[in-house]
Amino acid sequence: MKTVDELVSGWTDEERAQFKDLIEECRKREKELVLNSKLCEANLARLSQSLGNLYHNFADLKERVGNATDDLLGLYLRMVRTKLPAS
Repeated sequence: MKTVDELVSGWTDEERAQFKDLIEECRKREKELVLNSKLCEANLARLSQSLGNLYHNFADLKERVGNATDDLLGLYLRMVRTKLPAS
């Protein structure tokens, strides 16, 4: 994508003078766009990192819940065996 300066470099001096205010406004907006693009990239990188951390935390939670379920089932089975009369 061409920058404002690259675009107006092919214009005549009269065209540049005629559109001076518009060119300055476009340069200002171009600087803001570049800054906002960099900020968006940084925010996207942070978001990606956060989502990665969230995924790993959910995987860890899933494993812990599975282990807790196994432990509870084992405890339940031991309790049931002690309550059953011997045959």
